[in-house]
Amino acid sequence: MKFSSIYTAAIGLAGAVGATAYDLAPEGATGQIKDPDQCTAILVSAGGAAKGVGSMTTHTNDCLDCDFRLAKVPAKDHAPGSKRKIIGGRAQYPRYIGDDRGSAYTKDKVVPGLFDWDTTKALGEIPEVDHTFAYLDGDYGIQNEHQLAMGESTCGALLHAVPTFDGGDALLEMSELSRIAMERCKTARCANQLMGDLAVEYGFYGAVWKGDDMTVYGEAGEAMTINDKTESWMFHILSDDTGASAVWVAQRVPEGHISAVANGFVIKEVDLTDTENFMGSSNLYDVAERAGLWTKGEHFSFAEVFGMNRGHLSTYVNRRVWRVFDLAAPSLKLPAKTDVWARDYPFSVPVDKGLTVADVAAMQRDYYEGTEFDTSNSPAGGPYGNPARVDQSPVDGMTKDELVEGRFERTISLFRTSYSFVTQSRSTKPDIVGALTWFGQFTPHATVYIPVYAAVSEVPASLSTGALQRLDRGANWWAFSAVGNYAAQWFSFTIGEIRNMQHKFEDSWFENQDTVEDLGLTIQSFGGDVAAVGYLTDWCNEQAVDVLTQWWEFLDYMMGKYRDGMMMDKIHTDTLSPTKLFYPRWWLEMVGYWGFPGATYEDAKKANEGEHDYDIEWDKKPKHEKDQEKAEEEIESYHNKPPPNTETFGHPDMMGAASPMGAGSEGSVLPMMFAGLVGAVFGVFGQRFIDKKATAGYATIPM
Repeated sequence: MKFSSIYTAAIGLAGAVGATAYDLAPEGATGQIKDPDQCTAILVSAGGAAKGVGSMTTHTNDCLDCDFRLAKVPAKDHAPGSKRKIIGGRAQYPRYIGDDRGSAYTKDKVVPGLFDWDTTKALGEIPEVDHTFAYLDGDYGIQNEHQLAMGESTCGALLHAVPTFDGGDALLEMSELSRIAMERCKTARCANQLMGDLAVEYGFYGAVWKGDDMTVYGEAGEAMTINDKTESWMFHILSDDTGASAVWVAQRVPEGHISAVANGFVIKEVDLTDTENFMGSSNLYDVAERAGLWTKGEHFSFAEVFGMNRGHLSTYVNRRVWRVFDLAAPSLKLPAKTDVWARDYPFSVPVDKGLTVADVAAMQRDYYEGTEFDTSNSPAGGPYGNPARVDQSPVDGMTKDELVEGRFERTISLFRTSYSFVTQSRSTKPDIVGALTWFGQFTPHATVYIPVYAAVSEVPASLSTGALQRLDRGANWWAFSAVGNYAAQWFSFTIGEIRNMQHKFEDSWFENQDTVEDLGLTIQSFGGDVAAVGYLTDWCNEQAVDVLTQWWEFLDYMMGKYRDGMMMDKIHTDTLSPTKLFYPRWWLEMVGYWGFPGATYEDAKKANEGEHDYDIEWDKKPKHEKDQEKAEEEIESYHNKPPPNTETFGHPDMMGAASPMGAGSEGSVLPMMFAGLVGAVFGVFGQRFIDKKATAGYATIPM
């Protein structure tokens, strides 16, 4: 049986509120605080993709403070008996400093003047293999030279462990496991088995191991989406009940299907005897029973036995999975609302049509457009529909308990994404061009997915440089961030401009992809691998630099066109005539433009009847004689009182051209008297207007 439902619901809140986590770097093991990464990963089988596209996987690295750089780790040969250093996972910049993982990670590449970081120290070691493969690297391994590719999503789990460097018995976490698999495996099955076996032998710890239960259990499990040229697999892992080993399972995605994971385990029923479609640790059922999570003979669902119950916040997980399925297979008409375990969602669904890279990129850029959950079409997005919902924080006296009782929709495209990607692994192409990662930094809906082949000798410099701490005009991330943040304030007007720029680049690359790859293979046939790698490296760098240059120019364009509530769309005219953006009707009604929140134009028109009398006879008193007498008394009283701050504003030295009354301006008293009279009269009428609304049952703002 499981822990009590109250307990599991409580710890399930962690992933949904963006609870704090501990930095996993050795030097940060004493408790350096960071925000967790809570990511979305999509997995498309080769049969679910359009012709020639191959299998695809994705990862939105949704981390507010993560290192956004892309790196290339080279292949290496190792002497017999060598040991591989094990590094503690660190997501913040710099994620690693050393000479053994390629030029992007050497100490001389660290941004100067921020902090004196030292070379990353090893936590332990395991036996090394004779040869390790080259791969593209981020916060996790991304894709290697043999087309093995992975995405990641942290998952809530009910068992956790403490790492060896903090007094525990677990040596390995997910980022290091993924890199070991990239170095040693060519297939998804190999990656499943290797990562699982190492974790069982050396112990697995999650992204968080200390702090409150909400935080620890919210980050205790991991999911990896794994592709090779022919198969696609979903991998789940967490610590065992001893804290010195691990429990894991993997399920194959059927051909023609798509699957997705979004911070919650999605593998449910497991059949380890079906070796064609399942893999897993032999201790799977023993651990569940020992830990009191399951009783032999009961129905066994991996997600329900080992995963967390997020209660009313389960939509944080399930809504994103639903959206991926609904975009890929709308014919199924899956319900957007489900139970906490999404029992009516299958592990994977057959796609309605073969998916392209552009289709999957669009899923990553999604914020539920056109649905009832659309974050660009609700009051929380403001008058111009900004889809971002920033992370909760206990401001204005709010407590964490108060925050977790509410929620915003958690979209796939998130404002705090450090990078995202779509990989291609293609059996129809040689490895040198078949392994391709479309890499985009910053928020998916505001980035460009730049093609980077796993075979390149170096990744584009503009993708491998920069840090969150300091603006860098040589970094693509900063160009995307600058445009994205500026454009967000007028999102409904600017998103179309951003999409046009995305299409400008990406459509051209898709159209010419075969040409680029065919030329690379031709160069290989004449000049060998070195020549082909040189060509691909130069080509990828040119694309990244081109985007960098044009995106900064795009910022200039956006700043010139959208500003101060205006759109400068008519600049080639004799006289300036910008379009005023103003606010939509629904927002004006919501904020009380027509008198009070919720009031319409008709309400205001009715309430204002008689207030605009333009036929005033100035030599006669208004009809409201008592009010007029009161107004005259107030005017007389006003003029009999000295003006405020007489010592300051009455001193000749303090009065000049900028003063409301110039020194010695005796004639200026009359305009002041007239202004006072007008103000008093309008004040009287204004009070009567408020009283009138009050008697009509309208809420009024205290004066």
